[in-house]
Amino acid sequence: MTRNKVLALVGISAISAVLAGCGASSSPTSSDTFTTINEYHGITVGAPYNPFNPNGNTWLGYDQMQLAYFTNSLVNPNSFIPGLAQKWQLNPAGTVATVWLQPNAKWSNGQPVTANDVKASMAIAFAVGNAQAFDLGSVTVINPHEIQFSQLPGQHYNLFLNQLLQQTVVPAAEFAPVLPKNIWSIIQTAQYTGNNPAELKAATNATNQLTAIGKKITAYAPPRSADLSAGPFMLKSLNPGEAILVKNPDFFAANNVHVAQVVMRNYTGNQQIWNYLEAGQLDFAPYTSMPTNVLNQVLKTSSNVEVKTPSMVAAALAFNENIYPYGIPAVRRALAYIINRPEVQKIAEPVSGIPAKWSDGLVDSATQDWLSPAQQAELNPYNYNPAKATQLLLGAGFKKVNGQWIMPDGKPWTMTIYTVNGFSDWIAAAKVMATQLTNFGINANPDIVSSYAEDLNNLQNGQYAVAMYLNALGPTPQNAFNRIYGPADGYNLVGTQLVRYSASQKGKGNWIDMPAQIPEPNGTLINPGVLTNELGQISSPAQQKPIVAQLALATDYNVPMITLWDYVNVQFVNTSRFTDLPIHNAALMDNPAGVWMMEGYVKPKA
Repeated sequence: MTRNKVLALVGISAISAVLAGCGASSSPTSSDTFTTINEYHGITVGAPYNPFNPNGNTWLGYDQMQLAYFTNSLVNPNSFIPGLAQKWQLNPAGTVATVWLQPNAKWSNGQPVTANDVKASMAIAFAVGNAQAFDLGSVTVINPHEIQFSQLPGQHYNLFLNQLLQQTVVPAAEFAPVLPKNIWSIIQTAQYTGNNPAELKAATNATNQLTAIGKKITAYAPPRSADLSAGPFMLKSLNPGEAILVKNPDFFAANNVHVAQVVMRNYTGNQQIWNYLEAGQLDFAPYTSMPTNVLNQVLKTSSNVEVKTPSMVAAALAFNENIYPYGIPAVRRALAYIINRPEVQKIAEPVSGIPAKWSDGLVDSATQDWLSPAQQAELNPYNYNPAKATQLLLGAGFKKVNGQWIMPDGKPWTMTIYTVNGFSDWIAAAKVMATQLTNFGINANPDIVSSYAEDLNNLQNGQYAVAMYLNALGPTPQNAFNRIYGPADGYNLVGTQLVRYSASQKGKGNWIDMPAQIPEPNGTLINPGVLTNELGQISSPAQQKPIVAQLALATDYNVPMITLWDYVNVQFVNTSRFTDLPIHNAALMDNPAGVWMMEGYVKPKA
């Protein structure tokens, strides 16, 4: 499983083809070639050269550029490495951001990157549903290299700048065929939230227009693919096994880039990445799950080096409370006692996992940062205890007959744990838990879904009762809790209004389906979706902490999912071909290697 699997669509087309692009001025030798894999998605031959397409053949940090790149800071959500933005400034209220572009930024056709390109890219962000998530209201071009962004009036989202700087920038000219000239008028109309019936109707129509435009954008295949890159590399060719990118001579910091060519290997699962590593074929490999024996083999390969950085994400077993009997709190608590988490982690994720102490929606290190010792003491660690599980189930009307648990409706309790092909740690975890549950008297079996894209689609359509899931996705608490009490539980921002879709509204994504109000351990009822949304509107950690504590305590008490292990970000570099790798710089290591190269790192050995 790749570290950023939440975003990954790991698929490969069986169609054999090659995309011709702009070639390099000279033929790179092997010493000039940096070989890696893409952690966001595999290669899909035939997919458009379009970063807004889920299978698009572009690579973040190489030929797909953002305004800036996040350093994964646990304390400062506005800590960034410059990308197409040279610098930025946020007003004291946190509602207006001004960005200055790199003065020499160009597309790979030699045309300058301008504020109009950025404005068009933000319009696309509205159409594909990204801009609404950080309350972007308006975009004003000050001059060709300066642009101003304002939040919606009355809004104060504390990750406004954080999300803004991570938006993909594309050339306006390339997307002009699918971006209407009146796009900003449509956006402005869609933002209306008043009470005038006519204007509300117009806003609904405009929102529908944006949705239709977004579908056209994601399907769009730009006709001049080689012109799309403003990054350090551009695509030369692609086939089912690999993509070849060559240095972009028009990149604004081309002098910093010492690598002539990047080979992006395709992969369909962890085993293939292990093979690449054991053969010493990858100069950089982002996180991939592996057992200890594979790690030992990887490190036996000459010049392979293990690099560890913090990771704010965890693996969990999640429940659909709309499916019987998982809507019963005692059932979920009993399962937390039945599953022996240290045993699961030891087998499934021994290299880059730490057994989770709590199931409160945060990784344990974040819990220790945000909750006081007294609040931490209120959390139930759900240590392995079959006797407590038995007591809870009997109290909920279950009974055990001939070693098999029978549900209150009289049916034997059986369970399918869904996981994903290629995610070896999840598959191993599902098998261990199935054995533990079966030994306890619940007939459980794992089921492997063919791809992560299919898994996400099935989750969102409410087809799974129990499934593996990534939770605690930081670094900020609102991001972590949004994995539970956001779209997965039906909570969505429509314009500036928080709405909740029910599980019965098919296609709206509510597959967790918790009650609107859930109790804390002391019996106090809270609305977790509303509190999670409020958390995103507050900048002060002192004001955030009481809300974080409420959500953490309620999550631990209600167990919408069982956190199995917290990840440690284990990455690999090979030092045989390149020197000056940023292995002691966690901010850079957590970004694609193309970002390292922008900053002047990675030099071929003589």
